[in-house]
Amino acid sequence: MLRDYFNRLAPQWDGLAADDQTPLLREIVAGSGLREGMRVLDVGCGTGVLTPLLLAAVGKQGSVVGADFAPAMLEQARTKRFGPNAVFIEADVMSLPFAGGYFDAVFCNNALPHFPDIPGALREMHRVLAEGGRLTVCHTKSRDEVNRMHRQIGGPVADHLLPPAAELAEILVRAGFTGVSVTDGADRFVATGVRPGT
Repeated sequence: MLRDYFNRLAPQWDGLAADDQTPLLREIVAGSGLREGMRVLDVGCGTGVLTPLLLAAVGKQGSVVGADFAPAMLEQARTKRFGPNAVFIEADVMSLPFAGGYFDAVFCNNALPHFPDIPGALREMHRVLAEGGRLTVCHTKSRDEVNRMHRQIGGPVADHLLPPAAELAEILVRAGFTGVSVTDGADRFVATGVRPGT
């Protein structure tokens, strides 16, 4: 079971990255349009890798909710004691326990290929975004490298692959996003979209 796989990995998750992703993630967050006071959802938050960068962007008046389906990952995140503005909850991306339009921004870092229904997951992220809210899907590797890594790891993640940029853009549009942009670079894969207003 996929949840068991990530639960087993949780204790060493933070040490699995071969290089320091923080500068690149900081750059991605800086370009996302986050402002002080925003409410942010981090889908597939794992051990809270992105949390300190999101908290820095939204300030003391903002908040970050990390959601993940693996309780052991959330336990690791909570041990980091990010403060009262960061909360971690166990949740399935296909049924997020939030009202529609609750968040000003949604992030999904290094998690999208692990969702069994990517279009459905993106529709749910769209649902919880406020009008004008932005989704940012990011990886700190190129699409080819992400897919190669998952094939090499094998097991339950062997077929967890990022779709081509053009295909993902179409999926985002069908999910209701506008202003869609997908960048597949040498050191990053970043997709963004906005939930339009009425």
